[in-house]
Amino acid sequence: MTGKLLVVSLLILAAQARAEKRIIIKIKHSPTLAVALEKRISVGHVSGDCAQEFGDLLLADMRARGVTIDSSDPNATLVPAAVLSVNVTRCEAHTLQPMLGEGLPAIHISRTEGTFTATVRATDPADGRELAMVTVRGHAQKQNESQTLVPEYPAPADLKSMALHQGLAEAQRLYTPWLENRGIPFPDSKECHLKQAYDAAKSGDYEALLRLSQTNAQACGTESKASMEAFYDLGVAYMLLGRYDEAIAAFEKSTNLNGGNLVDGLLAECRQESAAIKARQPKPVPSGESERGQTGIVLTNDFIIRLVDGNIAENEILHMITNQPCRFSLGPADLEKLKAAGVPDAVIAAMRARK
Repeated sequence: MTGKLLVVSLLILAAQARAEKRIIIKIKHSPTLAVALEKRISVGHVSGDCAQEFGDLLLADMRARGVTIDSSDPNATLVPAAVLSVNVTRCEAHTLQPMLGEGLPAIHISRTEGTFTATVRATDPADGRELAMVTVRGHAQKQNESQTLVPEYPAPADLKSMALHQGLAEAQRLYTPWLENRGIPFPDSKECHLKQAYDAAKSGDYEALLRLSQTNAQACGTESKASMEAFYDLGVAYMLLGRYDEAIAAFEKSTNLNGGNLVDGLLAECRQESAAIKARQPKPVPSGESERGQTGIVLTNDFIIRLVDGNIAENEILHMITNQPCRFSLGPADLEKLKAAGVPDAVIAAMRARK
């Protein structure tokens, strides 16, 4: 009996060791308000100390990133897709107790600290439904060193501004794509060559991971645990390359093979990203209607960048540039921004041709 218990214990330990293997991956996220950004955003109530200052900072950043902000024109007929409100619960800067450094004459180390906390909420103006909510925080500290008798503190206004900008960086997830570094379980078994897939994932070579995982998923028998893990690997590979529908299919296959715990929240995230991309895609043009009459879209630099961020196929973007009204700006700074956003050279060339 003791021998059997030992064997069982060793099997449990081996399974736990296998399950605990983890890698760090970079997950792409669409803006939380991705669909609403294709229309207009309005500004609602702001409250709390520094609220107006933070609200102005937020709106300026959104405009700089191509978000259309609804004007206060009473004759405006377009209904905004979302209304933003800001509630600041903490915005302050204060000096800390000075410290004396080593040496003679004594060095005063004087510190100032800034703290900021706010809630940014987006609601649907039609029914008041909450579309998104994020709590943003900032904490900044700066110090001066001096040999004077009186400590020379950094200006509190500077530290408050630094904390506000940190809060802004968190709020940007509402309207800009962002990357998340996340640790996820990843099998490294020698079965079905999963170890090679693990090495590719760990090194960040996601194209190689996809090739290996496609081969492994086809080669593994559906009766083994390795098959479930191979489809999990395949789903991760597709997700990391932004091919969300294919990732969903692979994750569902893994779940059907009893991989539900391994898939965890990745399947839900892929479904969310897929829905966001499809919602941003232009609607097909009905027969007999002009492109302008059907969509009302005028292509701009920012619109092209959004299409690229949304993983719209290059040939579809080129088709839109050929057939849709365009208003492009292609100065040196504009071209630099387009290239930094990953816009393909062929798309930029088509934009030049339509300018």
